[in-house]
Amino acid sequence: MDFKYPAYFFLRKPYRFPAFLLQLVAVFGCVFLLNSCTGTGKLPAGKKLYTGATVKLKSENPVPRRAEKRLLPQLEAVISPQPNMSFLGIRPKLAFHNLVGEPKRKKGFSNFLAHSIGEHPIYYDSVNNRKVTDLMVNRMNNNGFFNSRIEVKETKRKKSVSVVYTAVLSKPYRISEVIFPTGDSSQTQIHKDIAATAPGTRLKPGQIYNLNRLIEERQRIDSVLKNSGYYYFGPDFLLFKADSSYKDHTVKLYVQLKPGTPEKARRPYTVKSVIIYSDYTIGYDTIPMKPPVVIRGYRYYPDENSLRARHLLPSVFIEPGKLYARQDHALTLSRIMGLGLFKFVDVNFTEGDSTKGELNAALRLVPMLNQSFRVELETTAKTNGFAGPGINFSYRHRNLMKGAEAFVLTLHAGQESQISKRNTSGSDSGLNQALNSIELGLTADLFVPRFITPFKIQNLRSEFVPKTRFRLGYDYQNRTNYYKLNGYLASYSYIWKPRKTVTHEVTPINLQLTKLMNQSPEFEALLARNRYLAQSFQEQFIIGSLYSYTYNTQLIPGRNDNYYFNGIIEGSGNMIGLLTGGFGKSDGEPIELMGQPYSQYTKLDLDFRYYHTFASKSTLATRVITGLGLPYGNSNTLPYIKQYFIGGTNSIRAFRARSVGPGVFRDTTNTGFFDQSGDIKFEANVEYRFKLIAPYLEGALFVDAGNIWLSSATPEKPGAEFHFNNFFNQLAIGTGFGFRINAQVVVFRFDFGIPVRAPYEKLGDQTVLKIPPPTKDMVINIAIGYPF
Repeated sequence: MDFKYPAYFFLRKPYRFPAFLLQLVAVFGCVFLLNSCTGTGKLPAGKKLYTGATVKLKSENPVPRRAEKRLLPQLEAVISPQPNMSFLGIRPKLAFHNLVGEPKRKKGFSNFLAHSIGEHPIYYDSVNNRKVTDLMVNRMNNNGFFNSRIEVKETKRKKSVSVVYTAVLSKPYRISEVIFPTGDSSQTQIHKDIAATAPGTRLKPGQIYNLNRLIEERQRIDSVLKNSGYYYFGPDFLLFKADSSYKDHTVKLYVQLKPGTPEKARRPYTVKSVIIYSDYTIGYDTIPMKPPVVIRGYRYYPDENSLRARHLLPSVFIEPGKLYARQDHALTLSRIMGLGLFKFVDVNFTEGDSTKGELNAALRLVPMLNQSFRVELETTAKTNGFAGPGINFSYRHRNLMKGAEAFVLTLHAGQESQISKRNTSGSDSGLNQALNSIELGLTADLFVPRFITPFKIQNLRSEFVPKTRFRLGYDYQNRTNYYKLNGYLASYSYIWKPRKTVTHEVTPINLQLTKLMNQSPEFEALLARNRYLAQSFQEQFIIGSLYSYTYNTQLIPGRNDNYYFNGIIEGSGNMIGLLTGGFGKSDGEPIELMGQPYSQYTKLDLDFRYYHTFASKSTLATRVITGLGLPYGNSNTLPYIKQYFIGGTNSIRAFRARSVGPGVFRDTTNTGFFDQSGDIKFEANVEYRFKLIAPYLEGALFVDAGNIWLSSATPEKPGAEFHFNNFFNQLAIGTGFGFRINAQVVVFRFDFGIPVRAPYEKLGDQTVLKIPPPTKDMVINIAIGYPF
C-alpha cells in the first residue's frame, strides 16, 4: 500500500493524505503501543508494579573474587517474587494478560491465554523484604560472612517500585584446622574407619568457612564408609563441631560421630548370600517350587530357559562373602538395566545374623516383552527440492540366543520427487528431466552385551554394558533417468563407555560394496565429461576399519557450560594395499580384488560443540566441523558415498543442500545434484536459542559459514582446490532466524535462512545480502530436532 496516496475500497480515486500527518499518527501510535506494552496502563488504584531487585556487595575488607562469585547467585536466588518478564522495558506477557483480562474461572482456554501466554501482574505489596533479608543473612552465614547485614533501598516511581539489596560483608571466617578422630586402639572400628578418611578431605586450612563444603564432606565420608561395609550408616550420623571463639576470624572444625548412632549403623556388613529372580513379578513374593541353578555361589531362579546365568553374572558385582559396597550395588543396577531386558530392577537387602553382621541380597528383575514391532510413517520435505512419503519398519528381539543379545531388523522404503527443479531450461547438461528417487534399505544389527574376541578380556567395571555389534545391510537406490545403485555393508564393532561422558567405538572390519547399474545415456555422457565424478562413482570395495571417540557433558545435570566432541578416523585398503602392492599406484588401471577394484583412503572427521546456558534459560550453541579425506595408492578420488557435501537443514541453512562448493567452483551445467562434493570440509555455526512462550515455543537467531574443497587440482572444476592461505575468503556465509515448537516428545523446527556471502559469485559480487532480504532469497528449512 502506498501510505502517501492510500486507496480505500469505498473510494474510486486515491485520496491524497499529507505525509506529515501519517508520521504524526505513527509517532502517537508507537507511544501508545509502548505504554500499553509496559503493563502499567491498567494498574488498580493504590497498586504499584514490582519491577524487580538487584543485589550489590560491599565490604571494608578484601573479599576473594571466587567467594563473591559463589555468594552473589545465592543471594539473588532468595529474592521473591520474581517480577514480570520484561525486554527493553517492554512486558509483552503482562500486556497480553491485561488485554485478555483476568478470567473468571481457573480452568479453560481464557485461563490458558491469561496465565500461560500472558502473565499475572506482580504488585509491590506482595514483596516481603523482611523475609528476603533474613534469608540473605542466612546465606551469608553459610558462606562464612558472619555478623554481616543487608541494607534495603526502594526506588519508587509513579507506577512502579524496584529494590536494591546491598550486602554489607564483614571479614570472612576461615578454617584454621580440621580434626578427625584419632583412630588409635582405644577407639571403636567405626572411629578408626572415619579417621582413615582424613587424607581425602576437601576441607583445607585457610579456606573460607562454607556450609555446602561441610555437607559435601559428610557425603564423602559416608560414601567411603558405605563402600567399606557400613550398609546402615548415613551422613546424618556425622557432626561438625565448630569452635569460632578465636578473635582472629578463624574456626576450628571437629569431625565427630553423632551420639546415639544405632549399633547396626556402627558395624560393617558382609554379603552372605545372593539370590537372583530373573522372572520376578511385582507384588508376588512366592517361594519358587523348582530348585535354583547354583553357579559361583549365586542362587538363580527359576531356570535358564529364558536367560542363561553365565551371561547375566558379568553384570552382577555384588559377591557372596565380600563386604557390602554401595558402588557395587549401584554398578549392578546400572549394568542390568543396560542389558535392555528388564523394565524394573532392584536389590532387596535383609539383615541375616545380626551378631555376625551379615546381609542377604535378593536381585528382583522384572522382564520386558522379548519382541516388539514399530512402524513409522514419514513425509520428507528437503531443502534440495525433494519431497515424498516414507515408511520405517523395525523389529526387535531383546534376547535372541538367551544371552541378552538384541537383534534389530530395520526396513526403510521411501520415494522422493523433485518438486522444484534446480536445472534451468537453458542448461546444456541434458539433465533437465524431473529427478525422482526410490530407495529401499534393509539393516540387520545384532548387539551382544559383551566383547567377543579371540582372546579373553577382563570384565570392565563400568556402569555401561560393553557391546559387540554385528551389522549387515543392503541399500537400493533408483534415480529415475540416471542410474540404479546397489550397496552392501558388513561390519562388526566394539562399543563401550568407561564413564558417562565418554564413548569408544572400534570397528575392526568395515566392508562396503557399491555397484552402479542401468545408467542412462545422459548420465553416461555426464561421467564422460567429468573424470573426477566418474572415478568417484566407480564400482569398488571399501575394506577398512574406523575408530570413533565421543566426549559429551550434556548428560550431567545442572551444568551451564557443556561440551561435545566427536572424532572419527577411518581407513580403507591399507592392509590389502600391503598385500597386493596397491601403495604408490596413483595412475593406470587399479588393482582388483575378486574382480573389483578396492578403495584406498584415510578420512578424519572432527565435530566440536560448546553450549552455554544463561540465567534466563536461553542458550548459546556453537559448532565447528572439519573433515579431511585423502585418497592414495589404488584410488584417485574418495568413493562417492564417502565424499563431503554442504548446505541444507542441519548445515548452512541459507543455502540449499549440495548447492555450495567445492571452493569457488560454480556448476554452470546445473549438475550439482551429483557434482558439488569434495574431500575437505570446514563448517562453523553459532545459534542463540531463547524462550518465546515457555515451554512450547522457542526462537533462534543463527549464523552459519562453511565450504568444501578438493585436495588436488581438477581441470573440470577450476577454483575447487583447497589453499590454506585463502580458504577463509571462500566460505559461504548465511544468517537467519527460526522457530521451534517443543511438543515435549519431539521438537519441530522452522528455520529461515538468509544468504550473506556466496563464494561462487564473481569477485565484488560475492556479498549477496540485501536489506530487507527479499522473500525469494530466503530458504525455508523444515525439520525435526535441533540442528546440533
